[in-house]
Amino acid sequence: MRRWDSRSRSVAAVAVATLVVVGVGTSAAWSDGSAPDDAAATPSATSTPSATPTASPTPTASSTPTPTPTPKPTPKPVASKAPAPKPATAGSGVSSSATKAAPAAAKTAAAKKAAAKKSAAAKAAAKKAAAKKAAAKKSASTSRASVKAPAKVPSGGLVCRGSGGPGAGEQQVSAIGKAINTYRAKHGLKKLSISRSSTLVQHAKTMATTGGIWHSGHENIVACVSNDSATTMVTAWSKSAPHKAQMLRKDVTHMSVGGAANGSWLFGAVLFT
Repeated sequence: MRRWDSRSRSVAAVAVATLVVVGVGTSAAWSDGSAPDDAAATPSATSTPSATPTASPTPTASSTPTPTPTPKPTPKPVASKAPAPKPATAGSGVSSSATKAAPAAAKTAAAKKAAAKKSAAAKAAAKKAAAKKAAAKKSASTSRASVKAPAKVPSGGLVCRGSGGPGAGEQQVSAIGKAINTYRAKHGLKKLSISRSSTLVQHAKTMATTGGIWHSGHENIVACVSNDSATTMVTAWSKSAPHKAQMLRKDVTHMSVGGAANGSWLFGAVLFT
């Protein structure tokens, strides 16, 4: 039901009466379009007509305005953040693919350069080694030619049958020294320091060219063996008491060694100090 104030009720009563007299059967008009209650929908006719009242203006029904719903704010769509493009180098005009290719190209160039440098170094090393080998061969040849061997083994010497002749060269100086130290170690003696003696190397070459062994006055022991083995030479010395005593001396700390080979024969000379 609609609410009406006191004034509106009075005016409505007059209007109903007027409608009964002048517009019986006419439907009531409602501004909001809703239907009235049953009692008010069909006005009842009054049995005794009343005097015609002064016409009053048709009241306009006052209705409570329908509240207009406050529109909810539409949420703003959150834009997805696209990755910001990387700034290009000013004035470069190089695409991203070209930029990626640049380090690879530089790396390849560096690798080629390093390979070329390595190859050049290897060639230089090989050339140096070849030159050194040639110089050593020339030196050995000169050294062999310079050996002045006596026509025969001096008195007091020992002939090494099957040896001798040209072509003797320095050989196994270090091997002879190590073999002697190994022998000393087996007998509980300390090792001796080793050095090459050019004088003893020359004497070994002379003996190898002559084909025998003897003392020159610059060594304690000399020997020759047919299988070019320093170990066999030390074994031969150990079977001779004077030579064994020299190798097992306790009053020495150093040995000077000379060695030379001619064919399969090895000649040695050692001085203990």
